[in-house]
Amino acid sequence: MFKQKLKMKPKIKRNCTFSGLAFILMLLFSSFTVNNLNAQSEVTGTIMGEDGIPIPGVNVIQKGTKNGTVTDFDGRYSVTLVPGQLVLVYSYIGYETQEVPIKSRKVIDLTLKAELQSLDEVVVIGYGEQKRADVIGAVGSVDSEELSSVSPVDALQGIQGRVAGVQVTTNGGPGGDSEIIIRGISTFGAGSSPLYVVDGQQVNDITNINPADIESMDILKDGASAAIYGSKSANGVVLITTKQGKPGFPKMTVDYISSVSFLNNLVPVSNTRQWNKFESLRTGSTDASGQVEDSLGIRSQLVVDVQDAIKQLGVKNQVNLAFSGGGEKSKFYWNTGYLDETGIVKGSGYNRITSNLKIDFDLNKFITAGTRMTGTYQMQDGINEGSVFRNLSYRQPNVLLVDFDGSYIRERYARNNPLARAELQVNDNRQFSSTIFNYISVKLAPGLTFKTTLGFNYRNQKLNQFNPQETVNIDNGKINGRERVNTFYDFQNENFFNYNKTFNDKHTVTGLAGFSIQRWWYEYSDLNAIEFNNDYIQTFNNVKEYNLNTTGTDATTHALSSLYARIGYDYKSKYLITASIRRDGSSRFGENRIWGNFPAIQLGWKISEENFMKSLGFINLLKLRASYAITGNERIGDFESIALYNPGFFYNSVNGFAPVQLGNGDLGWEETAQQNYGIDLSLFKRRLNVSVDRYVKTTDDLLYNVPIPQETGFSNIRANIGSVENRGWEVSIAAKPIRNERFTWTTSFNFSYNENEVLELADEDGFETGGYLIEEGESLGNMYGYKNLGVFQYDESNAFTPDGIRLTPNFDANQNFVNYTLNGQAYNGDIERLKFANKVLRGGDIIFQDQNGDFNIDAANDRTIIGNGLSDFAGGFSNRFDYNGFFFSFLFNYNFGNDIYRDYDHIRDKASNAVYAPSPDRIDGAWVNPGDITKYPSLEVSRANNRSGYESNYVSSADFISLRNIQLGYSFNPDTLNKLGFINRLSLNASINNVFMFTNYEGYNPELGNRGNALEPGWDSLRYPNQTEIVIGLNVEF
Repeated sequence: MFKQKLKMKPKIKRNCTFSGLAFILMLLFSSFTVNNLNAQSEVTGTIMGEDGIPIPGVNVIQKGTKNGTVTDFDGRYSVTLVPGQLVLVYSYIGYETQEVPIKSRKVIDLTLKAELQSLDEVVVIGYGEQKRADVIGAVGSVDSEELSSVSPVDALQGIQGRVAGVQVTTNGGPGGDSEIIIRGISTFGAGSSPLYVVDGQQVNDITNINPADIESMDILKDGASAAIYGSKSANGVVLITTKQGKPGFPKMTVDYISSVSFLNNLVPVSNTRQWNKFESLRTGSTDASGQVEDSLGIRSQLVVDVQDAIKQLGVKNQVNLAFSGGGEKSKFYWNTGYLDETGIVKGSGYNRITSNLKIDFDLNKFITAGTRMTGTYQMQDGINEGSVFRNLSYRQPNVLLVDFDGSYIRERYARNNPLARAELQVNDNRQFSSTIFNYISVKLAPGLTFKTTLGFNYRNQKLNQFNPQETVNIDNGKINGRERVNTFYDFQNENFFNYNKTFNDKHTVTGLAGFSIQRWWYEYSDLNAIEFNNDYIQTFNNVKEYNLNTTGTDATTHALSSLYARIGYDYKSKYLITASIRRDGSSRFGENRIWGNFPAIQLGWKISEENFMKSLGFINLLKLRASYAITGNERIGDFESIALYNPGFFYNSVNGFAPVQLGNGDLGWEETAQQNYGIDLSLFKRRLNVSVDRYVKTTDDLLYNVPIPQETGFSNIRANIGSVENRGWEVSIAAKPIRNERFTWTTSFNFSYNENEVLELADEDGFETGGYLIEEGESLGNMYGYKNLGVFQYDESNAFTPDGIRLTPNFDANQNFVNYTLNGQAYNGDIERLKFANKVLRGGDIIFQDQNGDFNIDAANDRTIIGNGLSDFAGGFSNRFDYNGFFFSFLFNYNFGNDIYRDYDHIRDKASNAVYAPSPDRIDGAWVNPGDITKYPSLEVSRANNRSGYESNYVSSADFISLRNIQLGYSFNPDTLNKLGFINRLSLNASINNVFMFTNYEGYNPELGNRGNALEPGWDSLRYPNQTEIVIGLNVEF
């Protein structure tokens, strides 16, 4: 028994020892695990963007669980961990999702990187928003960063060269409006500009918007995307979203821009030697030396450089002061901006003051509301382009601008003084505009909201012109002036339901239904003074005589009522379809066609969501799109469909009314049917994004003034007369080839091609407007004139066979005519000679192409197409590089395939009088003696045939490649700024706009807008010149 106990003791001891060790180990492990979990039970941190600004609303999720939180107003978060993976996932719309292992950290601060083009990015569409991945229309977008890189004065300057199919041109001078054309010109006279929608409010223009207030611009290019706006959307729609406050402590942002600019191109003008040569040659002399008998006289020695006299260094200063912030229930944004710009031409300048207040608030979990109020004052100190630029191009170079006593040389014998006109003429354009826009949105049920908006626009414009004594002819000129006041105001009320619901995580249905009412008023007054008593007082209490034919007042109004609806469906975000309809009624149209219907349908297929594509991991998105829509254009004058009577007609000395316009009860909408086919491709984790679109855009029932028989008592009537079509391709490529912690390279390229054709006209022979011919089967913008084939060397050079083949004259050593040859063989047949106005052309005369073969050049039979003002290809190319806070960017844009008619050159080169100085090339390149081989004909004044109508010698290529902008800047490190305690963000930049342009165009600028005349693109009568601008900027946020 004792032995047994001895045996059992160690056994029991061994068992107790093992169990105790296990128990102790278990306690130690448990204690370590509990302590470790407690140590890691909470992780805190702050999430910021790359600009160093905290981001509220970022999702922070513990991977593999549903445990998580979102960042607060200041980007801070705190998450308590649960058992599972010790990895946090950070995600936010527009930023790359990041997974961060926790390890042993208690604090994790993170900087989120913005995606190049997030498929979850929200794009603004008509009456709503949509994820970019789900967009099945052609929509181009530009954000605030891209807009601000060129320091634009108006918003459209910021999108120049950045969106395929969108062309932006400036119309010259400080405060001059920019012009935008989307997918070609598809109207004759009903307005070619798009519809602008600012935060849901439709406006006629955006000149009163400060670019610093814009968050993004989305351009609806295809008909189906724009059709929900119906009768005003045929030329596309530009949706502008302005900045709004973000939750968090109030912030103050200061933007300051200062720049200098200078004239970067000169128009060639003649010097005194050339002028003397011209005076000799125009009389028929053959003395081309340019020498005069009184070679020491002041008029012989004097050379006045008018362009040098009128140019100056332009200076621009712009400052914006913005306050923004908000809490859980409300947000606000308030920005006030001031701009002061002095132009590069004396007498030109621009001032603008803007203030924009935007407030959004949640009344409760069902109702949200907001308001936006803007006020703008603009003052444009303009110049008369004809008085200044065209006059300087042909002014005598040996006539002073300023006399020796400092006074301006007075005008006489059409010798205008461009400097006096630039500095002393008054051409003021003052505008005050205000906008109020309010909305209330109510959540009626899950996925269903109702929104009502009420907007009001007001603009008062005052145009003052005054020509003082020193700017009018010294012999018979009268001090004169004019004052016009235009008042525009309108209101808009929209009421619509939006529905968005997903069923079983597969089927998503969206819907929209609403109606709107809009009305516009326009009031006009005109005071036109033929003569003032003197120029001491420029107000109209100093008028000596009024122009009673133009002095008066007027007022018009029109209204638009609309119903609209849209329904969309997508299955698993794979198959997408959207259909919409809008019905508009306009007071502008005839009683038989007041209402118009504008339907649209869009289809999309995300091939990348199919199972057979899953193995291709490098493809993030592959989407096919197709759409068809009918949109409208109602931009004609008010009351153009009804018969009108005006007062002011006298019969037997009795003042009465008389008809001034015929009515047309069938006058209706222009309708544009547009097909669009596209493909979107996103590759390599969205680093490369490509979009390609093909469109066909056909406009029927074009609105135009149709000539009618004079027996009616009227010359024309407004009617729907024809059809025009635009066909084209668009390609957009955006990429981020390099992106790491320290360096990022972003690049983009866009290309567009457009072909225009007139399909149908009321008159099969077409019609002329200015120097253009509009005819079936041809493009709009065709310049119409004589084809210049050169200059006859000799009188005998004007010799042709009866078939129109030109013969070669031969001369002996003494320049005596011998004979004609044809293809190297002596010719003894009949000879025909070209005539102009039944006068045989001689050596030194222009060889005009004889279009009908009758050897008589006349306007009715021998004019042809000599050029076209519409471009074929346009686009842009941009790059941006970011490295450790430094950034560098540049932007090119280009344009090919269109022409410009140098009307200013044609006018001065006609040499029709002894006052206009032709161009230097015209003088030095003129034919003088028999045998001269020249580009230009004789300057002899008696040869009227050389001063005929428009001709091909003055058609120039408008092709260009422009380095539009380069910018270099630095953003200070947020960690460094945090040490200061009161600055959140600070960046400095320097940039150059319009750096240089590769072009062969001889004028100031090949980028010419059509200034509202869609039928006459590319006509240059000399406009305000282009400028190079050097800019420095500061942005600081407190």
